[in-house]
Amino acid sequence: MKWIAAHTWLLILIPLIAGILLCYHTQFPVNLLAASEVDYLDRDTALCLHLVSEGQERSKTIRYTAEATDGSRLLLYLQKDSLPQPQLGDVLLVQTTVRRGERLGDFDYGRYLRMQGLVGSAWANRRHWQQVGHEPLSGLRATAEKHQRGLHQRYQQLGVREPELGILSALTLGYREELDKHVQQSFSAAGAMHILAVSGLHTGIVWGLIVWLLTLGGLAKPLCEQRVWQTILTTVTLIALWTYAFVTGLSPSVMRSALMVTIVEVGWLFRRNVVGMNTLAAAAVIILLIRPLTLWSVSFQLSFAAVASLILVGSWLQQHTILRGKLWQYIGGLLIMSFAAQIGTLPLTLHYFGQTSNYFALTNLVVIPVAFVLLLLGIGSLAMSWCFVGEWLADTAQWCTYGLRLFVEWIEALPYSTTHIDMSAPAMGLCYGAMACAVAMMQGERVRWWWLVGVAGCLAGAIALNR
Repeated sequence: MKWIAAHTWLLILIPLIAGILLCYHTQFPVNLLAASEVDYLDRDTALCLHLVSEGQERSKTIRYTAEATDGSRLLLYLQKDSLPQPQLGDVLLVQTTVRRGERLGDFDYGRYLRMQGLVGSAWANRRHWQQVGHEPLSGLRATAEKHQRGLHQRYQQLGVREPELGILSALTLGYREELDKHVQQSFSAAGAMHILAVSGLHTGIVWGLIVWLLTLGGLAKPLCEQRVWQTILTTVTLIALWTYAFVTGLSPSVMRSALMVTIVEVGWLFRRNVVGMNTLAAAAVIILLIRPLTLWSVSFQLSFAAVASLILVGSWLQQHTILRGKLWQYIGGLLIMSFAAQIGTLPLTLHYFGQTSNYFALTNLVVIPVAFVLLLLGIGSLAMSWCFVGEWLADTAQWCTYGLRLFVEWIEALPYSTTHIDMSAPAMGLCYGAMACAVAMMQGERVRWWWLVGVAGCLAGAIALNR
């Protein structure tokens, strides 16, 4: 009973994994999508489409997410030309053919689109569409994205220029619409892509900054231990944290980290012990209850896999690693957490992107401290944008971002910076099975031979399936 009480997260995790496997084999959530059964697929038709996302420039087209009058959503590709392009909220009358999506090798693109709530994709040139109106977007997420774009424009007003503007907006605001493709490739090859998606790292920094300010740098900490002041501190902290989550677009990774912090703060307020995996499982259940299809989001899967690995693997490695001196403890802690997060997300990364960085540990030794500095500079410049201090902080942030970009490009240029491996979904599942056996083996006081057999068997199966 004591073991069950200490591992109550399994009561949620095991049924969740069983449900995921069931859905994978039956395509249950896909078949339930009413929007996937529209009657205009694969035929030339005229559609009235409302643009619900900003345009993303590609080599020859601009991609939008558009919503039809029946509520179904699709990807709309418009040919680029010299004339003004439609904007977010515009209503277009488009003559086009919507296609489900073809298989690209082992990758079923049409099925992937349906898991994202999209019925397919369509293409049109200038002669086959015209703007017929404009309807501003409404709703919580639309409002959040509007504020996100407003803060991005504030950076532009403060004098931050491309490509540093795209990096700074992605790192501090989660705004990636104007992030250069070459920059994305460089950060991905160097193993630094995680800092360009606002996640637990960014939320943790903001949380620590809020607590530090509210406790006056720790001077008022004894006062905050009183129940009344602790309640006030918790309330103000959570309001500020969710405000940050709101202006960064309420992405799955931000929602996960904000929910975890909320559960931790409330647990401390009511004098309850907080178990990491219980908190993570609760955050996953809440997000999936709000929007079940988030389960198939790559950012959702990577975010939860990374945090689970940090809790299970990273904490174990730290407990069994002895380092003397604050500097070595700091460097060792960064390396351990980088390794744990990389291990936890490696199968997903290989499955979805087909490559992984070989110098991720070296990269994280630099980019994580720099991300901390840039987050402080970015928030400070936005908060002080009404005076010259904001411009000074923005200039400093631009130079720091420039240095970060040069370092990442240097890492990318090193020999053997990436390893390319395409991993199938069954092989990915077996790799996580091997990790689960290894974690179970680490929890015991001595090594059990059957866990070693499980690790070896799962790895051998993954290699055999991926040949």
